[in-house]
Amino acid sequence: MTEKKRILFISHHGTMSGAPISLLTLMKHFAANRDWEFQVLMRKEGPLRSEFEKLAPTHVYYQHFLDPADMRPEGAKRPPLPEDVRRRKFRQWRHEQRLRLKLRQFKPDLVYSNTTVNGDLLAKLGIKAPTLIHVRELWTTIALYNQVQLNAFKQPDYKYFAVSEFVRNYLKDTFSIAHERIGIVPGSIEPEVFDKQAEDLTVGEMRKELALPEDAVIIGGLGSVDSRKGVDYFVDTALDVLRSEPKGRPVYFVWIGDGGMRQDMLKKVEDAGFSGRVVFPGARKNPYPYLKLFEIGLMTSRDDPFPRSVMEMAAFGAPIICFKGSGGAAEFVLDDAGIVLDDFSAADMADAVRSILANDAAKAAFAIAARRKAREDYETTRIGESAAILLDEMMASARS
Repeated sequence: MTEKKRILFISHHGTMSGAPISLLTLMKHFAANRDWEFQVLMRKEGPLRSEFEKLAPTHVYYQHFLDPADMRPEGAKRPPLPEDVRRRKFRQWRHEQRLRLKLRQFKPDLVYSNTTVNGDLLAKLGIKAPTLIHVRELWTTIALYNQVQLNAFKQPDYKYFAVSEFVRNYLKDTFSIAHERIGIVPGSIEPEVFDKQAEDLTVGEMRKELALPEDAVIIGGLGSVDSRKGVDYFVDTALDVLRSEPKGRPVYFVWIGDGGMRQDMLKKVEDAGFSGRVVFPGARKNPYPYLKLFEIGLMTSRDDPFPRSVMEMAAFGAPIICFKGSGGAAEFVLDDAGIVLDDFSAADMADAVRSILANDAAKAAFAIAARRKAREDYETTRIGESAAILLDEMMASARS
């Protein structure tokens, strides 16, 4: 009887965000289609822990004390620790000793690190097994890493999944990692899951909640309200369009998500005289109903390896406008699911919005292609099986 293959999955977090959700989605496919044994190590606690626990025993590394990645830079002077902090630090040390022993005793055939931020955990665990890193970051995030984390790119026996060809090229150019050590496994979606979740609210209920006229055209954005996601491009695009608004239905802009720049963006909209026309309702535990509102999706990121938000907006039939140099979004959009802009320019993005709104036939064609791609080409069964085949090959070659 063939012994089950064992995989230790490491998630950098358990938040309701793109990377952990993408890992969970892949693991569901693996659980349903492979006879593998899992364990999960979460770097930090989060609401997805209960979902991971449905698939495998799940542990949290930083259980009693802060993750060093959330603390001061290495070498920074720290004040003396109060007694209760010293006790928690000791409990964390003892927890790490026990956890490392437990995970080594699991004897995984493969260690699968979801995101590159876990390079320090890989070093601490010291598990002698083939190691795969699923790279879901680009320069903005990687620039924040310490040397131990960066060492994850310098291990000659590690293999990598990149979420896009853009990311693979970045790894080759920046870290001199050979092409054959990097597979392409983008994010994936489960349309049947979010279609059901999207039924929680009707379009009418959402328009009323957000004070949107029944006949308004809604241009959407999705994600953290921060500089990396380019929320300032979103607002500047909106103001450009509104200052020379096309004839016909009124145009409104809605961004679903929260973050540190939200109040600044609302103030900018207010100062421009367009309060209520650019709406930031905040984060939603279930964002999928709101995506039904979007007639065009804007992907404004400065740096985004392969944004899940693009697939999610496209799956509901929104043509996508994105910047070519930001990451993998252009690989999804191409020339049939929206418009790819050569330069980071809010003026160009505003022109693209106007061009789509002015051509109903082109808008409909983009919408059909976007919806089909998201629901077929990036559906979890397809992406998950391609990933599973690559993992099968890795573990087979390691055993031979």
